Amino acid sequence: MSVSTVLKICIFFTGFAGIVAEYSLATLATYLLGNAVLQWSVVISIFLLSMGLGSHVSRYIPDGKAPQAFILAELLLSLLVPFSVPIAYHFAGNFLHLQTVIYGLSFTVGTLIGLEIPLAVRINNLYEELKVNISSVLEKDYLGSVPAGLLYAYFLLPKFGLALTSLLAGFFNFLSALLLIRILRIKSFFKFLALFTFLLIAVYAFSHKRIILYEEQKFYGEEIIHFEQTPYQKVVLTRYGENYSLYLDGHLQFSTIDEVRYHETLVHVPASFLKNYEKALILGGGDGLALRELRKYPFKEIHLVDIDPYIISLSRKNPIMRRINENSFYDSRLKVFTEDAFKFVRETKEKYDIIVIDLIDPRTPSSARVYSLEFYKILKRRLKEDGLFITQAGDAFYKKEVFCSIIKTIKEAVYYTYPLILYIPTFGEWGMVIGSKKPLKFENLKIKARTRFLNEERAYSFYTLGKVLKCPKVEVNTLLKPILIHYYYKFNSFKLN
Repeated sequence: MSVSTVLKICIFFTGFAGIVAEYSLATLATYLLGNAVLQWSVVISIFLLSMGLGSHVSRYIPDGKAPQAFILAELLLSLLVPFSVPIAYHFAGNFLHLQTVIYGLSFTVGTLIGLEIPLAVRINNLYEELKVNISSVLEKDYLGSVPAGLLYAYFLLPKFGLALTSLLAGFFNFLSALLLIRILRIKSFFKFLALFTFLLIAVYAFSHKRIILYEEQKFYGEEIIHFEQTPYQKVVLTRYGENYSLYLDGHLQFSTIDEVRYHETLVHVPASFLKNYEKALILGGGDGLALRELRKYPFKEIHLVDIDPYIISLSRKNPIMRRINENSFYDSRLKVFTEDAFKFVRETKEKYDIIVIDLIDPRTPSSARVYSLEFYKILKRRLKEDGLFITQAGDAFYKKEVFCSIIKTIKEAVYYTYPLILYIPTFGEWGMVIGSKKPLKFENLKIKARTRFLNEERAYSFYTLGKVLKCPKVEVNTLLKPILIHYYYKFNSFKLN
């Protein structure tokens, strides 16, 4: 096989590895820093800047040293890309340091990637004329990038998780270096360097689970008893003494210390106003805790919609989750739909007495859709004439603009709107909003099911706190302008009249 052919194979590999490295660092930044739109934008911008710098730096490398420089860059990338995951987790406890580390890693990796094409063109210049050389090198780089992007989203990240995916990217960089060392007969020093790099990669490959688990334990501050990367999110179940917590993409979903406050309020306050118990819908709530409370009522049918089948499976089969949700997924009245909540609400023809929305906070474009004006208008068509819904609405203290925007958006969809504010120790002051087709009288509220925390007095106090909330000027959240994402990442204060 000719040197030119081997070089093009290497460029295909580096094109593949470069995209996987870029996406891995952007995903890592999202996991640890939050705000997917911002982190992907920043990381990719840093990559583009640093790749430009790498291309510029390549001009100062003599032609005779181009192969060695290319090999050195690949060996460094084969270590930096996989090791970026445990390095970032090590600094996860300090936000400013973590930002510096992740963006610094992105800049360093991007600079090394920026060296690849200019150096490859100069190496290949000995074997092909300029116009063929440049086009063929760029062609192989682009061809490597395409499957990388698709495989990352549809296979690598969901199947292997971030640590193994970045390790795979590093392996392709190492393979490129090894092929060039062999075909160009590079001197022994680089063979020794490649061997040393391989040993480091091998040690990390066999011990990465323990390393990542150790760093994750530090990040969560609790014993991790279950971990899974699904196509939709990273699922972590932890234990601290006798208490358990569930995290999705690093965000706390519930703690058994006080989850009963949240789920009893979410279900029993709106359910207390119902006159009929024919059909209920839960959007989200794949942990089965809202379902645990809703099945205390004599509904004939209960539908639950969650996009992630893994969460449903975990909640249905895991002994700890089954104990927490009291085997709620084994109710004969239950029908589960594993699909997108927005899509389900838009396409179903069913009418419900109550809809309980237990979805994640609106911190991404995807999650902000189910807090949009368009969504609430569709939802209204899925309610019976005396039907109502309730949605969790996030932190009412530090994210007050989010809470108020949700209230305003629901009002805009022509509902009678009733905000609730309750205190949950692990979350703080938490907001929920009831939207009803008919006016509700909280003075007449009677809790109709067995509860551990909630009673009429507490329910009325949550309503009173929501009623006296003083909202700042906010906008309605829509599909075309998901303003909630902007509000979510702002610091807000809490004021009462």
